[in-house]
Amino acid sequence: MSQLGWMYVLGGILFSSFAQVCLKRATAYEGNWIWWIVLMGSSGLSYLLAFVAYYLSLRYFSISKIAPVMTIGVILIVVGYGAWAGESITSRHAIGIALGLAAIVLIVSS
Repeated sequence: MSQLGWMYVLGGILFSSFAQVCLKRATAYEGNWIWWIVLMGSSGLSYLLAFVAYYLSLRYFSISKIAPVMTIGVILIVVGYGAWAGESITSRHAIGIALGLAAIVLIVSS
């Protein structure tokens, strides 16, 4: 497997996760439009970079392997934004995260 391909995958996951967090943070700045514009711009740029990284990763891997791997971004958002926003991770969350990661490992290793 190509290291460059995996770098594209990682970049796609991180940029996509960052874009979603920026979108969520932008919703808190209704009165302060400058922060809203900055966060929306950051989100749009991050989505663009995630799209490009995902496109480039498809040159190295089949879509049946990459699509499940890209869902790791959802796990990053649950854990990362949840911690940032002061939310606690319950045992149900932890079990769901563990099962999701196990599913991704099984798909990629097949």
